[in-house]
Amino acid sequence: MIMPGGVPSDTEHSAIAALDQGRLRAIQIRVFLLCALVTMLDGIDNQSIGVVAPLMSAELGLNKAAMGLIFSLTQVGATIGALALGPFGDRFGRRPAIILSVSTMTVFTLLTALVPSFGLLLATRFLAGIGLAGVFASALALTSEYAPTRLRGTMVSVVYAGYPAGAALGGVMAAVILQQHDWRLVLYMGAALGALVIALVLLLLPESPRFLIEAGTHRERLDRLLMKLGLDPAAAGVSPAAVSSQPRPRQSLWSVFEGGLAPLTVLLCLLNLFVSATTKIMVVWFPSVLADSGFSISQAAFSQAAFNIGCVAAMLIAGWLVDRFGALRTIVPALFFDALSIWCLGFTAGNFAVTIIVASLVGAFIGIGASGAQALAAQLFPVRVRSTGIGWATSAARFGQVISPLLVGVVLAGGMSASRIFAGLALSPLLAALVAAAFVHATRRREEKARAQSEG
Repeated sequence: MIMPGGVPSDTEHSAIAALDQGRLRAIQIRVFLLCALVTMLDGIDNQSIGVVAPLMSAELGLNKAAMGLIFSLTQVGATIGALALGPFGDRFGRRPAIILSVSTMTVFTLLTALVPSFGLLLATRFLAGIGLAGVFASALALTSEYAPTRLRGTMVSVVYAGYPAGAALGGVMAAVILQQHDWRLVLYMGAALGALVIALVLLLLPESPRFLIEAGTHRERLDRLLMKLGLDPAAAGVSPAAVSSQPRPRQSLWSVFEGGLAPLTVLLCLLNLFVSATTKIMVVWFPSVLADSGFSISQAAFSQAAFNIGCVAAMLIAGWLVDRFGALRTIVPALFFDALSIWCLGFTAGNFAVTIIVASLVGAFIGIGASGAQALAAQLFPVRVRSTGIGWATSAARFGQVISPLLVGVVLAGGMSASRIFAGLALSPLLAALVAAAFVHATRRREEKARAQSEG
């Protein structure tokens, strides 16, 4: 099969086949580590701004409603950024997209510490949000394109786990700094880390070999990269015709809805929306619901920590589970049991030990669902639109983070009991499980159809 632009598909390149089946080399491990650092920056920024928010609002004279608007607008920027920078990565390369995203995030994080007014703060956080979400599409695409087939889901999940790991690091960093210094130093430190990552990316991060083949340019650059991967370009099946001087065809934001991908893209976006909404609800409202149910602030905080620990631990193994057992046997049961665990939280009031255990299970199951969904996105889309496809999935996830806390806030204002609240919250992962099952079914039908056409 020949892809658009006259470029053979991945499977017809012996170079790509060797990369898919080969052992891990130093350059691949370097790519994974750098991509994980990139995703960590998103978590560091989000957690840092949350910690300094009370001090920032006090100095600028902002109330909670104003700060809530700032947080929401950051996620709106992230929603737009994921959609805008995904196609950029497919057009110009994963590496340039990562550099642009991290640079945008770094500059506007720095400016956040310097703005003197509410209006400028809104602008800086909105623009920082564009960079925040943009890092995911290209970082996950690059990870998947360097990973051998047997480890692809695993490595995508590990890199995706950089976000919660960064959030944990950002919280600790902010707590240490604020003991003796002004809140602005937290943001300065975040910007400094961003600048450091930019320097590392410029020096050490290579472009994707799959992208270079698909793009049809930079033959000499591709040859050098293949040699670093232990592949002989002359014997790797990459002919001069496959890597030409002609630029690749332009891909649009809507390319992921062409060629039979439309239903899968829609289902993947819905899956990410429901999974991300569940995670955001647990992060934002879980401690408040527990406090209203009679738990102390300390107990609520420990329960939240149990959720976060379970989530991060599960994210690290989610991709391996998908690689080993398949999406149907991994993501769908995890999301179903997540819904069941959230429902059970409504009946643990007064029993702190049980709440801790159930909260960790909720985090573990949703961690598998969230990370597994990213692994599916990285594996679904062909190279020419992979960054765009992951961008759509990330954008849907960010949109879920925008609307879910608002909806739960309305529910809590109605004075419902804890059991009813958690029963309502369980609907989100339950819907995600149904969407995941539909996605796996649609994927199988598409593969069977393609197999029948090739045999016919």
